Parts: sequence; C-alpha cells; structure tokens
Amino acid sequence: MKERWTNLWQAICQNKKFRCGGISAALTAAAVVLVLVLGALADGIEDRYALKADFSFNGAATRSAVTDAVLSALNKDVHIYAVVPADGGDATLLSLLEKYGAASAHVTWSRESLVRNPVLQNQFTDAAGDRTVTDDCLIVHCPATGRSRVLNENDYYVYSYNTDTGTFNEAYFTYEKSLTEAILYVSQDELPAIQLLSGHGELTETDTAALEATLVSANYAVKRVNLAAGDAMDPDSPLMILSPRYDISQEELDQLLSFAQAGGDFFIATQYADPANLENFNALLRSYGIEIYPGLVIAKESDTASYYADSPVFLMPYMQETDATSSLIAAGKDILLLAGARAFKLPNALPEGVMLSPVLMTGQAYIRNFEDGLSLSDQQPGDEEGTFAVALWSDRMQEDGTVSRMLAVGNMSMFLDYWVQNSTDANAFLLQMLRSLQGRSPVNLDIVPKTALREGMTLGSLTPAVVVTVALPLLVLLGALLVLMPRKNL
Repeated sequence: MKERWTNLWQAICQNKKFRCGGISAALTAAAVVLVLVLGALADGIEDRYALKADFSFNGAATRSAVTDAVLSALNKDVHIYAVVPADGGDATLLSLLEKYGAASAHVTWSRESLVRNPVLQNQFTDAAGDRTVTDDCLIVHCPATGRSRVLNENDYYVYSYNTDTGTFNEAYFTYEKSLTEAILYVSQDELPAIQLLSGHGELTETDTAALEATLVSANYAVKRVNLAAGDAMDPDSPLMILSPRYDISQEELDQLLSFAQAGGDFFIATQYADPANLENFNALLRSYGIEIYPGLVIAKESDTASYYADSPVFLMPYMQETDATSSLIAAGKDILLLAGARAFKLPNALPEGVMLSPVLMTGQAYIRNFEDGLSLSDQQPGDEEGTFAVALWSDRMQEDGTVSRMLAVGNMSMFLDYWVQNSTDANAFLLQMLRSLQGRSPVNLDIVPKTALREGMTLGSLTPAVVVTVALPLLVLLGALLVLMPRKNL
C-alpha cells in the first residue's frame, strides 16, 4: 500500500501541469497567508504604539512634550474608563487615549457603556461634587491613591470672551490639558490644599459650589476647618475666610494669630452687606494693616470705563502692578467684574513689620454707607469719594523672620457666579493669588489649547490650488512638445 501511494505521488509530481499550476497555487496561498500575518502584525504594532498619524488641521489628537514628560515620570497605574455611547463617541478623544496608553505602561484604558456596566455610575465619585458619571464621559482613576476625576464635554472646550462686543469669539480644544492634569491629580501622593474657615456664618457649601469646583479643577484639595469643633489648621495651606456673618471668639483669634506666627497665609473676602462691627475679625485684619470701609462702593457715572454697562455698582477695577499680579497684567488677564463691592482703607501708618500694597483699585467712585437711612444709590452729602482699594495684599514679617501674607478682597461674586467666571479673568486671578500665597502650586500645565475653528478661505489660501491647477496642464503640454518637436523633422 505504501509503495502504491509513493508511485502515485511521483506520477503527480512528474506531471508538467501539476508542477506549474500547483507551485503557483502554493505560492499564491503562501503570499495570502503572509499578507494576512503581516497585516495582523502591523495592526498589533499600530495599536500598541499608536502609530496612527494625526492629520487634523489643529493636531487635537497629538501629544505634546509636556504630556510625554508627565507620562514618562508616572509611577502609579492609572486606568481610564471611556464611557461612550454604543454608536460611537468622540473620535479625537478616543484617538488621544490610544496615544496615552502607548506612551506609558502605567496608563490603560477601556471602552465602557453604562448599559453593560451600570456599576460605574455609583462606583466613582469626583471631588468637585457636581461631576457625575454619565453615558458620555471619562473616568480617570488611580487605584493606589483611590482618587478619581470625571471629565465631560465642559472640560474639553474653552472660549475667549470679548468684553467690548459681549460675545464669545474663538473656541479651543483642551483635550490634552484636561486629560494630563487629571492623570497628575489622581496619581499625586499629596495634593496642595485650601482650608475654608466655618462656624461663623461664612458662605455655605452651596454658596461656594462654583468656587470649590474651580479649585478642584485646578487640582487643589478643599477642606473646611471649624475651630470651635477642635479642627486643626495647617500653616502650609492658605486659609480662606469667606464673608463671615458672626465674630470669631477671642480663643479663635489667638489660634489664627498662632497660625500666622507659623507662616500661615489668609485669603479674606468680605462684602458690603456683611457686618462691619465684628471686633475680633477686624482685629485680625488690623494686624495686617487692613481696615474696611462700611458701605457699598459705587462708580461715578462720568467714569464709564470703571463700571460695566449702565450699572455703576458693577465695578471693573484697575489691577495694580505687584509681584503677585505682574504675570496677569503681562498676559492681559486683568479684566474683573465686582457686582457690589466693599472697599478698604489705605492707612497712613502701618503696624511694625507690615507692608501693604493695593491689588485692585476703583476709578472715580464714592461710598454709600446707608447709615443715614437712605437706601438710594445716588451720592449723598457726606459720602466719601475718590479712588478706593477693593483688594489689598499685606506681607507681615514676624519677629523670627517668618512671613505671613493676607489677601483681602471686597467682593465674592466674581468667584461664585458662573457667568462672571467665564466672562472675565476671575479664575485666573483667583488661582494666581493662591499660588502667590504660602502653599504648593496646583497642577497647571502649560499645554497650549488647539483651535477648534479652521481658518476661513481667503484669496491667499487659494493661491497654491490655483498654481497647481494651472501648472499641471502646462507641464503636460511642455512634456508633449519635448517629445514631438524632435519628430517634426523625421
């Protein structure tokens, strides 16, 4: 039997048609298998190293050198849950996630659906409070720290506001900035913190929701401190005292002064409707050379550049050049809107070791203190007039050389109102002031936003297309002449 099969195989191999056709078929099959293997290998390499090129006009799905440095230094695992609709998702964002996963072994991501994995909706919480898991968001989570950050469409876009026209002009994509900062936020061992004093009728958590969202978005940890309940203060973290309605006790004042003695810094906000007779609170301010004016600052109608629209109580103050504000002024981020402000006095004499600097000044204005029983905003005889400081910066040097700082602002609306935050430079001012106070800076990476609007067609942009359109026929004609001219004499 074996000999018969051997003879049959020899006969087939000696057949000329089989030799030619069989070899060709075998080579074709081998070539097909090779192409399939190479294609699968190429797909695997592309997926692993995210080699897909970004040909978009703005490069929104391209990593910057800043992100590459962050991912290279990452030493904790971070997983990103891309919760996207079943019918697609943001292609730019998903492409960027592929590139992040390829750049670091510590970054992984998965595509999720709340239909298939509803547990995600309750499994992760965001420190900002109002960021919930929806069917179109990213959940950036670090198991080692237990922190999570939920990103949604509000984190991917930013608009520039034109105060002259009252319109939003240009739009920019901030995919990379938001995602890289979120990775840093969840993976840091410790976060820079901001303390909020409570227990004296200060602004509530509901009042400060927008402010706290801004701080958390800037990667600060926010914690409330109640001295009467025995909470301790950290001198390395600035303490915010926001619009107290009741006075602090003598014991609390002593604790606050000890906090200052240890180098602690203060961010004070007091508004025109707040009580002006809080004895111990005012004593704390006076120790930094700061004293409040009772009443409301109102711009003179003739000084139209110093207030917004037709509302003289909506002040647009002038930012003064200081160490803390110089970078804002240089960048043109000095537009603020104070809806109802209290002013501070500029004393002739300061406590020993105190240096005081105006941060925000009004234009020509007057102070309506309402003590005469008149509620009219029109200037009354006896109302003090001139230019007033609505924000002061104080440096207080202790006997041992330790410096404590205080920023006092006569308005809180610019930090609490969403429209004001997005229409002015209030957030930039807030974060810059906190960076200048004692304490570590939050994560704020210098990643340039990508424009979301393609430039419109102009006559200049049409020039290359016109040149190519005209040049191609001319080149064909020239080639034809070069070929035909020698044949003319044949």
